[in-house]
Amino acid sequence: MPGVLNAQEIDLLILNRDYQQALSRIEQQLSSEPTAGLFFKKGLVCEKLMDFEGAISALRQACMADSMQTVYQEELAEAYSALGNYNDAALCLQRAAHFDPENLPLKGKLGQCFINLKSYREAYYWYDQIYKKDSANAYYNRYFAYAAFQTGKLDLAVRLYEQLVNQNSRDLNVYLNLAGIYANKKENTDKGEAVCSKGLRIFPEHPFLLLKWADVCFKNKEYIRAVVPFERYLAKNDSTYEVLKNYGVCLYFNRSEKKALSVLNKCYLQAVNDPIVNFYIGACYKNLKQFPESIEFFKLAIETATPFYLDEIYQHMGQAYGLIREYEKSIEAYQEALKLNPANVELLFEIATTYEEFKSNETMALNYYQIYLKEAGETAKRANYALDRIKNLKEDLFFEK
Repeated sequence: MPGVLNAQEIDLLILNRDYQQALSRIEQQLSSEPTAGLFFKKGLVCEKLMDFEGAISALRQACMADSMQTVYQEELAEAYSALGNYNDAALCLQRAAHFDPENLPLKGKLGQCFINLKSYREAYYWYDQIYKKDSANAYYNRYFAYAAFQTGKLDLAVRLYEQLVNQNSRDLNVYLNLAGIYANKKENTDKGEAVCSKGLRIFPEHPFLLLKWADVCFKNKEYIRAVVPFERYLAKNDSTYEVLKNYGVCLYFNRSEKKALSVLNKCYLQAVNDPIVNFYIGACYKNLKQFPESIEFFKLAIETATPFYLDEIYQHMGQAYGLIREYEKSIEAYQEALKLNPANVELLFEIATTYEEFKSNETMALNYYQIYLKEAGETAKRANYALDRIKNLKEDLFFEK
């Protein structure tokens, strides 16, 4: 009887949210009667006091005292999750699921835990298990749709998201994710806009939905239709560089060149080397018949469109082709690199050695070694090797004649 009365008193203290007093009574009773149930209650009280480390310690002791009690494992998982330790939380939930395989809420917690771990295949597995038993549950379907989306099962994700949209879900991510999927297919532009429009009826003028609407149109080159959501967004929200740039491009296609220039010039002041911005500024000036300004920006666009490291990319590609003995492609790549960066005279040496690999192209190899030495002069890094090869190639060509 005293034990029962103590348990009732502790439960009443917890019910009345007198957690400190409840914890004190639990500690007193644990000193004489350390049971799994008392450790569990201590864990619950520690969680209420935001002492999650204390909760984990108490709940682990409860689990050790009674390893088959799934509610102890679940609560321990909650405490781990509160500290961001989703790995250990998942292990607890998997142990609990082993003892209670028909527990759908438990499977839902496992799925959510794996989403937090970005282990989307595992999350998909657990939500699929739930869906087979309860396909109409909007709570689980939100996460199942997301797991399907992240694992590339787009048809299923669309079907689930559309079902949630039709149920007037108040989860903003439902509308954003579905519109994002639609944005990747031109034939679904109308559907993407419709989803954003429905979302805006529930979340009026929400900036994320306005930008997603604009993004759906912009990605599918529906530039004129993108102007409205861009302008509604900019009317009340600060803008990033990318938003301003895309809005400026849309204004150009909307034949609003002067307005486009005012927007794109702001971008130009932030990043003078963006070839897209430079090109559309030049295009705006051309339409406005300001040809000298147009030509200058087109020139700038050409200069900035080529990355400064592009010649290195071609050089590495030439080396790769050479290593697999595709010498013609190797030389083409080296020559492209040389066009982009004529100052890199070491490319001449690379071309010479590649031609030398062609048994019938010793003459070209000799020519490029000579050009290399002439162009590089004292800066030639491999002058001695080139001189030796010139000497040997001349001798080979002489005896061939």
